Amino acid sequence: MPASYQFSKLQKDLHAMGPKQRRRLRADFTRIGQAAASDAKSRAGAWSTRIPSAISTRPYVSEARGQVGVEVRVSKRVPHARAYEGISQQGSIGHFRHPVYADPDKGRREWNWVSQLTRPYLWPAVRGRQNEMRRAVEKTVDAVARECGFR
Repeated sequence: MPASYQFSKLQKDLHAMGPKQRRRLRADFTRIGQAAASDAKSRAGAWSTRIPSAISTRPYVSEARGQVGVEVRVSKRVPHARAYEGISQQGSIGHFRHPVYADPDKGRREWNWVSQLTRPYLWPAVRGRQNEMRRAVEKTVDAVARECGFR
């Protein structure tokens, strides 16, 4: 049986649980992601004042992908966070380019472009806890499913 079918069935079964169990899953998934979020905040906090406050966790369920788990994310209100993480459309890993205003008298056309190193903070925090988080999510799903009578 393909894994996508199994996840799809699992998701339908989880939705069949009552609202109490779904609330517990959401709360537990959020708690599971807190360690990675805290690590990412401390990594980014060494050099940024805005990024740490924009990092959060939330439960994640994708019907299309058949995935259930936790998502550690950075708010869009901090647009420079993507560039520092190394997520860009430039295709270059390890640095990103951005304009620096040179002279107010020369206008917008006189911007200087500089290259700056990335400072990944989110992926290292999640990768370091990936297996631990996966086991915790599986354990939580199993416990809640057993409470609902699934075997």
